[in-house]
Amino acid sequence: MTATPLPSLDPLIAAEQARLKAAGCAQADPTVLPLAEARAQQDRYFAAINARLPPIASTRDLTVAGAEGDMRARLYRPAICRDDAFVVFVRGAGWWAGGLDSHEAVCRGIANATSRSVVALDYRRSPEHVFPAQRDDVVAGVEWLLDHADGLGLPDRAVLWGESAGASLCVLAWRRVADAGRTAALPCLILCYGNLGGPRENLRPQSKWVWEQYLGPAWPNPPDSAIPAKTGLHDFPPVWLGVGDADPLVEDSRLFAGRLARTNRRHELVVYPGMPHGFSAYVETVPVAAEVARDAAVFMEQVIDG
Repeated sequence: MTATPLPSLDPLIAAEQARLKAAGCAQADPTVLPLAEARAQQDRYFAAINARLPPIASTRDLTVAGAEGDMRARLYRPAICRDDAFVVFVRGAGWWAGGLDSHEAVCRGIANATSRSVVALDYRRSPEHVFPAQRDDVVAGVEWLLDHADGLGLPDRAVLWGESAGASLCVLAWRRVADAGRTAALPCLILCYGNLGGPRENLRPQSKWVWEQYLGPAWPNPPDSAIPAKTGLHDFPPVWLGVGDADPLVEDSRLFAGRLARTNRRHELVVYPGMPHGFSAYVETVPVAAEVARDAAVFMEQVIDG
């Protein structure tokens, strides 16, 4: 099956990507570089897009429980901070790259847009660790944060907010935490350009590589528990989905929204013209990128207040 050509990039995004490439800070392609080199290149990209950071009242590094030992986390507090819920942020970067510093601007932007604390989790990366390690780290981290919320000055409810691979983990983690009896503690999901459909033939080579590294031995025949699109939605909370129409994974969000519609689950899908995968990272340089956090915050506000 041949993929349908994507729309052209927004000129501001195209210009910013060209600037990063000229500076030697383009995103890495791990299908053509050794893993260590690809991570080093991706770190240069992350450093470049985080060169300008939104102001924030405070940040604090934490140690929380992972599935198999301690896990690093970072707590962001905005100047105006509501006490009805906090956000657990789960990064993208294909499960293989990134860390606490890679999405610093994004997390600050979310905290400011939502007027709520944000905790970013630094889950284990593939291919050194394969599914379900990443999902289980997020589950453990969310449960630990809920159990220790009072001591951290956090509310007793958390919104799971993920990007790309992180959006996939949020869906899977919500299912596990809800099945453990904590549905009320997780009132909403925010999924930005989610990697939700699982491996399939018409994916671009890099997307196939990402899934293969993440699934490890399960790659040829992954279990349904690894694929968000196959997750049971019978009691799912309200879900906001944001994606660009120039994103190779745009159909993942559309298909997931379709499943939510067929099961009568409250949701909102926003498709941003000319935006590529990962565009919210340009929050300080491209105005549309900042709209993601604001649009998601409005939906989140309606859910929590309701």
